[in-house]
Amino acid sequence: MSILKAALMATMLIPTIAGAAPPDFSKWANKELDKNGVTDARVVETRYPFSFTYCRKDSMTLWRYDVMSAEHLEAIREGRIAKPLTVAQRTVAVENGSSACKVGS
Repeated sequence: MSILKAALMATMLIPTIAGAAPPDFSKWANKELDKNGVTDARVVETRYPFSFTYCRKDSMTLWRYDVMSAEHLEAIREGRIAKPLTVAQRTVAVENGSSACKVGS
């Protein structure tokens, strides 16, 4: 479990230490969407390995896909195991008529 904690912390600290822009995890996000049958999406922002936001083609709704919930993060901190989220629980509409989705359409 401590290896996972170290990996998560390193993922967050490397861009700060290097003084560079954070890495682009859009490939990872697109793979997650493809696994769930969403092939018409454009990734807007990623927060690897926790979540990302995306817009679907011809839609102005900004969606968030949660890979790890707040419950999962708390369980990791406490060394417990949390029940995985269902696909339906992972996807949440964040904003209708989002300006982020207007840019790409």
